[in-house]
Amino acid sequence: MQKKGRILKVKQGYNPNSSSVGSDLPLFLAFAAGSGILAIVVMTIFHWIDKTIRRDHDS
Repeated sequence: MQKKGRILKVKQGYNPNSSSVGSDLPLFLAFAAGSGILAIVVMTIFHWIDKTIRRDHDS
């Protein structure tokens, strides 16, 4: 008959060595870069629309 192990201690929280955050880090960085690029594109479009409206309104 095989001897079974027993639980000596239960630890709450996460083990940093086996955390999934390390594997998700490149994805987080990609989303951060993408959101920065998206913000620049959206603000450029808003600026172009504002310039167009002001030019049409002034004439």
